[in-house]
Amino acid sequence: MSLVAEKLRAARRIEIPIGDITFFGTRATPEQYSRYLNASMTDAEVCRLHIDGAEGVKESDLIDGGAKTAWKFNREDFSEVIAEKPEWYKPLVSAIIKDAEERFLKKAENQKN
Repeated sequence: MSLVAEKLRAARRIEIPIGDITFFGTRATPEQYSRYLNASMTDAEVCRLHIDGAEGVKESDLIDGGAKTAWKFNREDFSEVIAEKPEWYKPLVSAIIKDAEERFLKKAENQKN
């Protein structure tokens, strides 16, 4: 794997707290950001692309009647669950977009100086 690609991916890492849960993933790239602004993807689809981990989630957070035990993140479960969790996908997408916007503004400001 390319060292530059690894550094780019590491620089895009974000953590998004929602209540007692923390989600982990990546901010949007400029390319992705422009697609999202054109509404060519649903919020759940954006989450499927960007979120790759979570802490503090119990099975009961995912399914009615689920166990109170910790859930270990996996993409298959997350892909199914996120479509039914607007209380998660709306703030997740908001944070993913906000982080990207802040980075673009900071970059533009640095280029002016």
